Amino acid sequence: MSVPRVSASQSTICVLLLGVLGFAMSAQVAIAMPALFKADERAHAAYAVALSQGTLPTIDTDIPDDPVRYPQLAESLFGADEAHRDIWVANHPPLFYVMSLPLVWLGDAVGSPGLTLLGMRLLNALGFALTTIMVGLLARELVPRRPAVPVIASAMCIGCGAMTFLGGGIYNDGWSSAAAFLTLFLGFRMIRQGVTRERLVAAAAVGVAAAGLRSTGLVAVFFLGLCVLVAMWLREPSLRTFLRGTFWRAVGIAACIGMAPVVVFGWFYVRNIQIYGDPTASSSLFEKFGREPNGTTLFQLVNPEFYGHLLGSLWTDGNIANTWSQAAVIVLTLTLVGLVLDAAAKANPRRTGVLQRIQLAPQSTMQHRQDLAIWALLGGYCLLILVNVAGFIAGGGWIHARYAVPFLPFLAAGAGLAALRLGRVFPLRSIPTGPTSGATAPDEARDLRIGLGVSLAFMVVGLVCHLDTEQYVDGPVSSTFALVALVTADLVMFAVAAYVATELRRRMRPGTFDAARTLAAPVTTGAVTEVAASRPRASTGSSATPKTP
Repeated sequence: MSVPRVSASQSTICVLLLGVLGFAMSAQVAIAMPALFKADERAHAAYAVALSQGTLPTIDTDIPDDPVRYPQLAESLFGADEAHRDIWVANHPPLFYVMSLPLVWLGDAVGSPGLTLLGMRLLNALGFALTTIMVGLLARELVPRRPAVPVIASAMCIGCGAMTFLGGGIYNDGWSSAAAFLTLFLGFRMIRQGVTRERLVAAAAVGVAAAGLRSTGLVAVFFLGLCVLVAMWLREPSLRTFLRGTFWRAVGIAACIGMAPVVVFGWFYVRNIQIYGDPTASSSLFEKFGREPNGTTLFQLVNPEFYGHLLGSLWTDGNIANTWSQAAVIVLTLTLVGLVLDAAAKANPRRTGVLQRIQLAPQSTMQHRQDLAIWALLGGYCLLILVNVAGFIAGGGWIHARYAVPFLPFLAAGAGLAALRLGRVFPLRSIPTGPTSGATAPDEARDLRIGLGVSLAFMVVGLVCHLDTEQYVDGPVSSTFALVALVTADLVMFAVAAYVATELRRRMRPGTFDAARTLAAPVTTGAVTEVAASRPRASTGSSATPKTP
C-alpha cells in the first residue's frame, strides 16, 4: 500500500523560509570574510586537506605549509606558535571532513584553493540553515497546540547574530547540530506516533551521522534510546504492564540504536583513547595550549557568570560588538517574565489583560503525557550538555556560541511561549478569523498576529547585527570585482529577507494557517509496521498510530 502524500503545513513552510534566510545571511559572511579569519578555521580546513592526501591527522599533525598549493594556509601560519601550527581539531570524528573532500578535490582540479575554503564555508552555512529549521520543528514537538511557536523559534535563531555569523566560517558545528536535533526530532516523533521499523531505521542512520560529526552527537543518540523506551512505555496501560511485557524488547531496540554509531564510528573514539587517553582528547588539548583549570564543574554550574557568558555568546561571539550582549539580556529577561506570567495565568486566569485565559485545542490524556515526556527528555539532553560544557570551561576552555547552540530548541520554544503571553499586553482591534471556527479561533488569530510581529522583529535584529559587523572586501576567492561581489551578496541577503518577510505576512493569516488541533492529531498511514504491539485503551485517549495489517 502506498503512503498518501501529505502537503507541508503552513508553519513548516514558514520555518523553511527562515532557514533559507539563515543560509543567505551566512553565505554573505562566507563570501565577504577574509580567508581563515575566524578561530579554528585553518585547522578545520587542514583536516580536510590531510584526508584528501590519505592521512587521518592527530592534534599534533602539521598544517600543510605549501605556499604554492595552499597559499592561504601557508600565509595564515606566519607568526603562529608551535601549537597553532598543528591540526588541533583532529580530535573530532571525520564525517564533516569526508563531506568536504569533493570541495578539496574541486579546488585542486581548478587550481583555486580559495574555492575549497569558500565551499567548506557554504557547506557549514547549509548545516546552520538546517539547524535553524530543526529548532522550529523541535519547538513544534514541544508546543504542538501553539502553531505560531515554531516560527518564532526559528526566527529567534536568525535574531541571534552569532548563529548566522558562525555559519559563514569553516566549522563542523552546523551539520553536527542539525544531525543531533534531527536525531531528537525522530525520537520525539516516535513518542507522538509510535515506534515503527521505518522510523527506527531513519533514526539509527541519523544517529550514526550525529556521532560521526561530533562527540556530542553521542548524547543525542543516548536520548534517542530513551525516546524509544518512553514511546513503548506510553503505549502500555501501566508501568507494571510495560515492565512485565515489552520492557526488555524496548531495551533491546534502544541498545541496537546505540550500537549503530559504535559499529560505524566506535573505532575513532577508541583511537582517541589510545592516543590521548580519553575519547575527546580534552586533557591533551588543555596541555597542548597551556590552559589553566578554572574551578570545578560544580563551581561553573552554580556560577551566574557562566550562564551569562554562555547565553550571551549567541549575540556577541566572533567580531560582533559586545554591546549586542544587551540583546541577550533583553530577550532572556522577557522570556523569563513571559513564562512566569504564563504560569500565573494558568494558575489564576483573568477575564482580560495579559493574564487572560487562552483557549487551546482540546488535548487527550495521552497527548498530555507525550508533552511532558518530550519536555523532560529535551530538558535532560540540555542538562547533560550543560554539565559537559561546564566541565570543559572548568578545565580551562573558552566559551563560544557553538557551545550554546544545543540549548536553542529549549530556549526558543520558551521564548515563543513568552512572546505569545506578553503580546497580550497590547490591545488589538477585532481580528478576522476567516473560515476558522470554534472557541479557540480568536486566540489562534491573536497568536498569529503576535507571532508575525515577533518573528519580523528577530529578523530585523539579525540583519542589523550583520550591518554592525565590519564589512570586508577580502573573501577567500580572490577577484578583481571583490567589492561588486560584496555588494551583490548584501543585496541578495536583503532581497531574501524581504521575500521571507512578505511570505510570512501572507501565510500567517487566520483561517489559512495551521489549526492547532491539526498539528496535534496523529498521522496515520498504511505503509508502516508497528514494532510495539497495539493495545486498545479507550480510557487513555491515546493518539498513537494503530497497528496495520
